[in-house]
Amino acid sequence: MHITISLLAPTLLRLAAAASCPASGSPTYPEATEKNTALIPFVNTLPLIDATPLLDFNVAAEVDSATKTLSFPSTGMDTGSTGIMIGAGRFGINKDSKFNMTNPGTEYLSSSQRLWEGYWVEADITFPVKSDTRRALSKDVVARVPIMIVTKASICTTWKANGGKCTDAQKTNIEEYPKDITSSGAYVGVGFGRSSDEQPQALPDKVALINIVSIGGQAVEDMHQGYILTEKGVEVGLTSANTEGFCTTKLGVMASKVDKDWAPPNAAISVNSTSYDHGTALLDTGIPQSYVRVSQEMYKNTRTIRSKYMPKHPRVLVKGTRVLVAIPDEKNPIAIYDVTSQGAGAPQAGTMRPAGFVRENYTIPSTPFINTGRMIYSKFDAMLDADCGWFGMAERSESTKKMKKRAACPSPASGAK
Repeated sequence: MHITISLLAPTLLRLAAAASCPASGSPTYPEATEKNTALIPFVNTLPLIDATPLLDFNVAAEVDSATKTLSFPSTGMDTGSTGIMIGAGRFGINKDSKFNMTNPGTEYLSSSQRLWEGYWVEADITFPVKSDTRRALSKDVVARVPIMIVTKASICTTWKANGGKCTDAQKTNIEEYPKDITSSGAYVGVGFGRSSDEQPQALPDKVALINIVSIGGQAVEDMHQGYILTEKGVEVGLTSANTEGFCTTKLGVMASKVDKDWAPPNAAISVNSTSYDHGTALLDTGIPQSYVRVSQEMYKNTRTIRSKYMPKHPRVLVKGTRVLVAIPDEKNPIAIYDVTSQGAGAPQAGTMRPAGFVRENYTIPSTPFINTGRMIYSKFDAMLDADCGWFGMAERSESTKKMKKRAACPSPASGAK
């Protein structure tokens, strides 16, 4: 299904939303209506240790002077990257094809060292929502964003060392006009705070979940752009109802200075009850493992072992290592992540324990950082206010798996020196 909507509507929407962001304090969210919020269900359940959460969607873009529509019934959704990437071969594109090539782009996935090169092309993304459990209605959710049509795929092991560059001589496994850049043929990045010198195009205009233009065939109205990640799916559009129970923190802005390019949430990180390092956190749905980067003092206080469970068997923190993270800090946390490493073996299903805590090498300069991986979603729902720049977390009850209705955020974190 392809719905064409005037670009005027989202433009006016953004102007209205910007006016609703107070100079201090969190915003007041609108009441839920049929035109400002919807639940996009996952194909599977979040989180699974061996699978990224999957979305069902269609893409409509202009290629060779015609609108081509593709269906992707089961594609991974990644909060650790930004933008929708689709292999050129899926559109039947080759060297003789004609499409908009005025906006070249790249996307690099550091965990797999995959490099995708191509062109950003405006597209309509339709999420065919077949059931809305709150209203028992059937309605599609449509976003309008640039997607990257990938014309070259490769592996690049020197991307970071070269400051976001890779010569053809440094690339391996090169494929021109690829059809299947992933097992599903597409990749959906919905993360924020990912722009950098290496990824200058990872900007909010590429995120489908915060650029919604219609719900149920009607242009959105009074919609506060943002999303909430739950076990069952993504709620798009923030309202007074679906934000209830979240503790929130204000986000900073990225160096790009692009409007609404919000920085990752701050985090206080402690390993083995050492004093806190202060850096940032990423709650990455794209990976089951965690990555931890700490100060030299904390680095020396940890030991590693080669993982027997993870592919390629990286070195991970030994069994019994305690990783304590307070977001955004230990004094006024909105959430506390307190996990003990299982070491080289397999993690316990249904817990926040990742496939392993990979300790990143200490370098100078080095900013403390933790990528929790997706298993944190075993306990928490997460919220992004894309219009006003707030991040929220809500702990689910272990007995009911429902969000706790809390009047206050967690007490200050304890356990570190």
